[in-house]
Amino acid sequence: MSESSPIDPALVGLQPASMWRIFGDLARIPHGTGNEAGVREYVQAFAANKNIACEVNEIGDLLLRVRPDAKGPIVALQAHMDMVCVAKDGLAFDFARDPIRLVRDGDFIRADGTTLGADNGIGVAYALALVDEVTGPLEVLLTVDEEKGFTGIEGVAPGWLHAKILINIDSEEEGYLTIASAGGRDFVVQLPGARQDPSSKAEPLSVTIDGLKGGHSGVEIHRGRTNALKVMGQVLATAKACGGVVFGMDGGTAPNVIPSSAKAVVGLPVDRKEEFKAQVAALQRKLITEEDPVLRIEIAAAQESRKPLTDQASARLVAVIDETPSGVIIPSKLDPTQPFVSNNLAMVKELADGGLAITMMSRSPAIDELMKLGDRYRGIADKNGASMEAGRVVPGWAPNYDSPLLALFQKKYKEQSGKDAKVFEIHAGLECGALQGKYPGMDLISVGPDITGVHSPDEKVSIESARRTFDLVRAVIQELHRN
Repeated sequence: MSESSPIDPALVGLQPASMWRIFGDLARIPHGTGNEAGVREYVQAFAANKNIACEVNEIGDLLLRVRPDAKGPIVALQAHMDMVCVAKDGLAFDFARDPIRLVRDGDFIRADGTTLGADNGIGVAYALALVDEVTGPLEVLLTVDEEKGFTGIEGVAPGWLHAKILINIDSEEEGYLTIASAGGRDFVVQLPGARQDPSSKAEPLSVTIDGLKGGHSGVEIHRGRTNALKVMGQVLATAKACGGVVFGMDGGTAPNVIPSSAKAVVGLPVDRKEEFKAQVAALQRKLITEEDPVLRIEIAAAQESRKPLTDQASARLVAVIDETPSGVIIPSKLDPTQPFVSNNLAMVKELADGGLAITMMSRSPAIDELMKLGDRYRGIADKNGASMEAGRVVPGWAPNYDSPLLALFQKKYKEQSGKDAKVFEIHAGLECGALQGKYPGMDLISVGPDITGVHSPDEKVSIESARRTFDLVRAVIQELHRN
């Protein structure tokens, strides 16, 4: 793809035209985490066409050096090339092959039934479009694997960047200037899958939970959204209370996504099947909330070839789901409406040996809190005859309230909008945390336009907010280059 390729029809007439054209090109290129090669090739071609030096490290990150000898301080622009891939339940969509289908919906650009990839395609598009919008020196750092492991940003070597100023374009609310972020850690509890011979009296039934909003486990964990795995845990407990068995369970898509759907197969005695259905219907009515008004629990006849879990194994599965926290654990002292410590009960997957892996992602700017949670989860695992593995700690980003870059953004935002920007410490993880340790003294900030529904098929980006935020970033860079 190139600047001569046709612009996506949904983006015709939008400003800034160059940014939206690039965003449309990216939407045509599959770029889920681990599949960033197509975007990397696109950016390399972009750089070659403009005679810009482009370096690739062994992880697959890209660094463009734009006008390195021009007047002014080098300003780095940073974004990640990967996206979270989630489609609406029942939609046949291959994220490894199919282009994202863009839709213009009033002031918003959204996708047709899938995540949009504005997180972080907008950041990549901003960075590339700004190459021709300013005249001073830039560095454009584009990383891989932000959404699952942060291995891309962790692979950035000290000294690779020459800039002392960096603007991360991965925030999702206009007028919020982010100067700190939470660290994170994944945990996996593995339950043995002991099986028993099925009873001829147990009729297999499939249970499907969907209709929930889900969303980003950092940005939206405090909103009280219903977790599909927690709901399924209660359904399985109901099945067991009705004399039933559990064949298996599957749910969740990624550690950093609040699970919006789950599936299970249970077996019920024929004479208690209707009792089970009635209790599940009552549970569904009870769990509907204002935040998640469309909770669906569907039960249907099923064919099942697996042996059911033993009573002990299924009881342990229900217990781990029940005892694992999901949501805000400790609120922020600075703003009690925001989280300081949280956990997302993210995935339940069946293993090849018939066991079950339960994945969660915990967040906090304080590493000691993540360590405490690890001890808590290990206790839950030990109590239920399971093992627990802890992933590496993704570092948080400590705030610098005296940042000159922050002061300049505040000034330019006030000039642009007539309002004061909000200085924000986000609960989600940002790549600035990994950079801060490698580049001490670097002045960092994260900004972005209004993007909602991140990590869900409801993801959308505001057209006007994207334009205003682009203008803001450009104005800040121009001011920096004048100094």
